Amino acid sequence: MSGDLLFGWDLTFKTIERDIRRKSDILVAFIHWNLIRRGFRSIGVGDERTLTGEEERSELLPTGWHDKDTYIIRYLLEDKLYILHALNTDGNLIFNLMRSDDLAVSNIALNIEDTVTEMSGPIDKMMPYHKDLIYNLKRDLIDTITSKPTTTTETQTSRSNTSRIPSDDPLRVPPRPRPSARPDIPDPWDLPPAPLNIGRSDLDPFAPGGGGMIFNPFAPGRNPDDPGLGIPGGLPRGAVPPGARFDPFGPPAVGPRPGRRPGPPDADHFPPPGFNDHMFM
Repeated sequence: MSGDLLFGWDLTFKTIERDIRRKSDILVAFIHWNLIRRGFRSIGVGDERTLTGEEERSELLPTGWHDKDTYIIRYLLEDKLYILHALNTDGNLIFNLMRSDDLAVSNIALNIEDTVTEMSGPIDKMMPYHKDLIYNLKRDLIDTITSKPTTTTETQTSRSNTSRIPSDDPLRVPPRPRPSARPDIPDPWDLPPAPLNIGRSDLDPFAPGGGGMIFNPFAPGRNPDDPGLGIPGGLPRGAVPPGARFDPFGPPAVGPRPGRRPGPPDADHFPPPGFNDHMFM
């Protein structure tokens, strides 16, 4: 079981054993071997994000992979470019694996001294916790980015289509219909007709439908031709064009009308000073 898990590591380590100068080199080589096992192929060093189509793919670490303190290695997986960055800071080696197509990034940070205890010998001696490291690299660095789909125009279009409000949404306000050419078909947006008995439904719970506080000055029984109600002397005829909507200034039968005898005095008014009808003698 152990031989299957580490298949190919001995060959990888032998090819770079003479080039190793520090523990971080062993750690980078170990991660390179994990990438190769999962189908990655190296195509050189550097952070160039364009491909010419003539790159030579290899299972070996490229020339110059450890010449600088910062490791930058380019890989191909299923014709997609991946760039591995490794930065040494405060005894930790921080790895970033970036997919060039959409700049998706996965990362993992490892303490160099805790991970690599020896610079030579069998893997159990150099990296005592290599089994845990293999699992963590697969989970956090490799599978995280390879299992994430690439964002394309097609997926963005499908998302925008699904975000639209469906046509049968019960909360959507329907558009106002066009006016009907037939006068016998009522407009559903028009207000209901005004009641005849203003306020009756507010006073009598057994009153027929209609009424309430809605007042229509042009309802049957009103006098739309005399809009000067409530104005002393009224308005002259023709002051309001026929058919125009005009609310009277006051209630009907208030004040004397022109050419008519004034109504009787209100029985509830106070008597004039000194008046005595001797009703209570």
